[in-house]
Amino acid sequence: MQKTLLLSLLLLFMGGVVNETDGMKSVSVMEGDSVTLHTDAEIHTDDLIVWRFGDKGILLAKLDVWTNESSLNDADERFKDRLQLNQTGSLTIKKTRTEHTGLYEVQIRGSESSQRFLLSVTAAPIQVLSPGAIAGITVAVLLAVAVLIHCQCRISKLKKQVGEDKSAKEGESVTLPTGLTEIHKDDKIQWWYEDENNLIAEIHGVNSKRTFPGADGRFRSKLSLDGSGKLTINNIRTIHTGLYKLKISGRRRRTKYKLFILTVGVRTEKVEEGKSVTLHNDAEIQTGDLILWTFGAENSLVARKDSRTDDIDESLSDRLELNNETGSLTIRNIRTTDSGHFKLQIINSKTTTFRRFNVDVTEKQEKGEKEQQETNSV
Repeated sequence: MQKTLLLSLLLLFMGGVVNETDGMKSVSVMEGDSVTLHTDAEIHTDDLIVWRFGDKGILLAKLDVWTNESSLNDADERFKDRLQLNQTGSLTIKKTRTEHTGLYEVQIRGSESSQRFLLSVTAAPIQVLSPGAIAGITVAVLLAVAVLIHCQCRISKLKKQVGEDKSAKEGESVTLPTGLTEIHKDDKIQWWYEDENNLIAEIHGVNSKRTFPGADGRFRSKLSLDGSGKLTINNIRTIHTGLYKLKISGRRRRTKYKLFILTVGVRTEKVEEGKSVTLHNDAEIQTGDLILWTFGAENSLVARKDSRTDDIDESLSDRLELNNETGSLTIRNIRTTDSGHFKLQIINSKTTTFRRFNVDVTEKQEKGEKEQQETNSV
């Protein structure tokens, strides 16, 4: 009876059990086994899949579905040679150890979705159930419960730190708030991107504000700070997707931390074959601007306009129309081969404005099929 009870407890806490509570999956596995954290979301060609671990959001793995390029974090000794990322975005941890216990989060950027997993890895059970072994197993089960409670506490703390998830489309501006109404002269506000080695903005007191281009220059001419320390990212792009960290400190206030997860997606236009679609540019056009429209992974030039000339690819000239005033591009009599990424660049002496559109062309439905679908939907 006692052995049966203990074995049942072991299976509950160590047998690879998966439960879901409050939108978070709890996964338990025995030390030494492999475990796969499965993504449930549908993956699209323009998605970027990012896996993180722990309340500090340690980067584990990335997969760019469009380019099929992936990378794994070999710098963290806990996960060295243990991670595997498949083409669906699911993450496998091989030869698990108890130190792999914790919170895992996958962000699917493009589809603008995320999932969280609470993984509990417990020590392998002792084979011979002597009185001492039974006592040891009992301790192991209690430790597993303690680990589970500890991780739930960490998740609760993380939820308090993380502000609401932010999402935007390329070309828009996004503001990340501090929650402050005023800044004292001895206050210090700091913003980081991804990790604390990548400071992108800071305020010292009421008069000193600075923004930085970031470690790889992706924030150059993109950032602004207001009087309360709010960070605005202008003309945003998908490369600005990620984790933003805020620290507020000062002699007259308790040090406060906040995390923001920003997802930047591509504008998608879905259209039926044979119809027309307009890719609208909402950026201001100045006299003398150079406007370039390109298509596909090869960035094939399809339309170009400057102060003197307008050019459209000869093979598409009967189907494309470029609005000289707005820079918007209209595609008529669209074909399934037109599915893919259209990119717009507006270039002048001061800045380059970038827009990207994902065009999804569906096959034309026959009249009978369309009527049948409409009937089924009623």
